[in-house]
Amino acid sequence: MTKSSTITRWVVPCYFTEEKHKTEPIEIDLSSHLKLMLKNEVWNRKFDFGFSTGLQNTNPNDINKAKAKIYPRFISGYVNEKRIPDLIEKECGKFPAHLKLKEYKDWSHQLGFVIFEIEYRVKTNNIPSKKDLTEDIIPHYDSDFIEKYHQKLAVLKELASFLLAGLHLSFPTESIMMRTDNPINDGIFQIKSGRSTYACKVSSNSFMHEVLIETSKLSSNVLPNLDGLASVWHYNLWSLKRYLNAVESDQLSMDNLLDLLFALEGLFEKSTSSDFVKSMCLVSLCRTRKEARKMKNLLDVAYSIRNEIAHGGQSYDPYDKVKLEGKETLAQMIYWKVKPIVAVMIIKAISKLLNDKNMKNLRFNSDDFVNMTFEK
Repeated sequence: MTKSSTITRWVVPCYFTEEKHKTEPIEIDLSSHLKLMLKNEVWNRKFDFGFSTGLQNTNPNDINKAKAKIYPRFISGYVNEKRIPDLIEKECGKFPAHLKLKEYKDWSHQLGFVIFEIEYRVKTNNIPSKKDLTEDIIPHYDSDFIEKYHQKLAVLKELASFLLAGLHLSFPTESIMMRTDNPINDGIFQIKSGRSTYACKVSSNSFMHEVLIETSKLSSNVLPNLDGLASVWHYNLWSLKRYLNAVESDQLSMDNLLDLLFALEGLFEKSTSSDFVKSMCLVSLCRTRKEARKMKNLLDVAYSIRNEIAHGGQSYDPYDKVKLEGKETLAQMIYWKVKPIVAVMIIKAISKLLNDKNMKNLRFNSDDFVNMTFEK
């Protein structure tokens, strides 16, 4: 880092586990992806993941590099109660006492965390000093700094949503629904330029949805998915946005099953019947009649739950029992089994979008069904 550059970071807790329970950091270079998204004017999309105006005012040529560093959660081994604060301070430096940032020191050593980091080639001026923040009752923030604050945070949030999409599509992990009275919702945003640094609490629990990261598949799976996703990220990928709603945190309920099915239905025209949606899943994903029957039974139960919730006839607790293939199972298992189906269908829709320059959205139609059903 030089005197004429700026580093911004967003540190968020996560519940990501490495496949072999390793805790070494997983670093992913996102520089080219971020620059491509900005070049494609991602702020013109109908919805945003942060603050779109901030994105609009960001010059991709000002960005030197962008990356995400994932520290997976701790499973077993020597217990260091200060594991989290030690690692965060190693990456970010110690935060000045006047910023009053200490919550991260209480994060459980079993948690993981992600650091998003962007290095800009330009300096950030007027970063508030200790005097600005403590001399009077009301802290003093320069208007130019406030603008840069929101701008740089918007870029970090966009990058975070992008990586989340890539990870959840690549590794649609099965876990359990377990709501708590004290959900983990925390995070730190840092701006550092020259000798000046500012940091504050910017919370998120978006990374607390369980992901089992198969590092052996990073180069063959995750990175190609991110490359493809970056080139279409500026389109109105509403199904993907809805999918991220379905996996928004670890605080899930059966209502999130509706988000999954809305994401699936969003891949088709408005008038498409649920039977056609199910049939498209079968011909796209199943290799045998046995697999097709099993998937149809699952989707039938999922849609039955969806209809009863959506039309007010019944609410479902994750631990309610439902019948699947003649056997009782927990209602939440329907959510976990439908999630990978939706993920793969979205990936297939993205692949179709990448191969058809006339398309601007994720969409399947009857021609796709015919082409998948018949070889000639």
